[in-house]
Amino acid sequence: MNYYNEIFFVLFGFIFLILAISSAPYYRQDAIERQSLLLAGIPLAGAVSYFLFLIAPLTWHGLITFGNLFLIASTVGGGLLVRHWRNASSQKLWTVLTVLWISTGIVFEYLRVSGTFEQRVVLIVSWIVLSGAWTCVETYRLYKTQKSFYILGLMVFTACWTVINFIRLISVVLSELPIFDLYQEPLQLILFRFMSGALHLFCPIFMLAHASERLNTQSLAIQKEKETTHLANAELNQLVRERDHMLMINSRFSTVGSLAMFNSAIVHEVSQPLTALTLTLHEMQYLVKDADPSLQVALSESVNLVEKISQMTHSLRRLMLEQKPEHQTFDVSACIQEILPILNNESRSRAIDFTGPKPVQGFIVSAHKVLLERILFNLVANAIDALSAHADQQDQPRIELTLQQQMRHAQPHVLVTVSDNGPGFAEYLLAEEWMHFQSTKDTGMGVGLILGRYILSTWQGELLLTNLPSGGARVQLWMPLIKTSV
Repeated sequence: MNYYNEIFFVLFGFIFLILAISSAPYYRQDAIERQSLLLAGIPLAGAVSYFLFLIAPLTWHGLITFGNLFLIASTVGGGLLVRHWRNASSQKLWTVLTVLWISTGIVFEYLRVSGTFEQRVVLIVSWIVLSGAWTCVETYRLYKTQKSFYILGLMVFTACWTVINFIRLISVVLSELPIFDLYQEPLQLILFRFMSGALHLFCPIFMLAHASERLNTQSLAIQKEKETTHLANAELNQLVRERDHMLMINSRFSTVGSLAMFNSAIVHEVSQPLTALTLTLHEMQYLVKDADPSLQVALSESVNLVEKISQMTHSLRRLMLEQKPEHQTFDVSACIQEILPILNNESRSRAIDFTGPKPVQGFIVSAHKVLLERILFNLVANAIDALSAHADQQDQPRIELTLQQQMRHAQPHVLVTVSDNGPGFAEYLLAEEWMHFQSTKDTGMGVGLILGRYILSTWQGELLLTNLPSGGARVQLWMPLIKTSV
């Protein structure tokens, strides 16, 4: 009956070898990753065991011991792989199994020389049955958390394989035929081995299928994460653009909160209509004193609100008059470089070309850095509004911010220029001596230019308005340079 064994060993040896080769894509991805090692090792150990069984009668019967050790390794590997998929710690378990595996090899070699065939079968098949039952338990635990057809298939075929090996174990123990080694088994027991090998064959197949399923799931998760990251990045860029836009808008109003001149003007302009409104409301209260009580209540509330507004403006004026201007020593070029990305993004968002100065050193002034930033924000915002209001012009709208050193009043100054190719300033605004607020926009308050001029004057500088000969507006900020110690 040797030819039955030869057919069995050759057939299953090559099939397991093909499965080991088919696991190469997983192994090449990460050769040290435990999943890849087990996916390749389980069928490879099975193939080696069958080939050792095949050549042992022709060479040395001691190879049977090594063949059985590889067979045990192939069966135990399934449970270790499933534990890895469950993210269960197996470090200590690996150590215990390795010790038992080596001990089994020593005992089997002793039984091969001095023991009986039944003892050897009981030793090896018991290993197979126990490892199969353990794999079933681990697979069931995995299936409870991951409902997969391949996990279910692995559990079913492992259970059937375990049952067949248990029946084979009972058959060998109860057999009355004289059997001295593996190669003298009757056809009935060979068929048990054949069914056991066939069922064992499906286990690595389902393992490879589930590994492919896990890989696809991970790929989809990574792709989804990339899409989420892309969307989050787009939202972040939008938030940055909105922040830059709000900074440009805020620049027009943040300056006025720190200037007593603007506060005084507001109080002066608002006080008169507030006084008139208060007198009117008091007169209405007198005229309708006998009317509907609800009307009286409404008028009283209106008077209270007007008085609160008046108190707030006068309190704010007193607060601002007590503040003193602050001065800082800083580099104008570095200050401009910090806000260039915001100015550029805001201009680009309105389809306007923006050009800024290159970073240089040596433009040291005594001024207020934040106020200078707000002035530049306001000037560029004005230029953007002017260009957007004349979007029908043929030339591409553009804004240019330049920085240079020039002499003025026999003293070195830094000159910051904001220019555009828009409609320019109105002639009356250029001739105005800036005694009142002026604006070129329907919705403007006209406080930006006069506040800028006032701020520059506190720094011993100037703010000048001109129109370019080629068309467009130009605002010049002159600030005296200060000497720095070398």
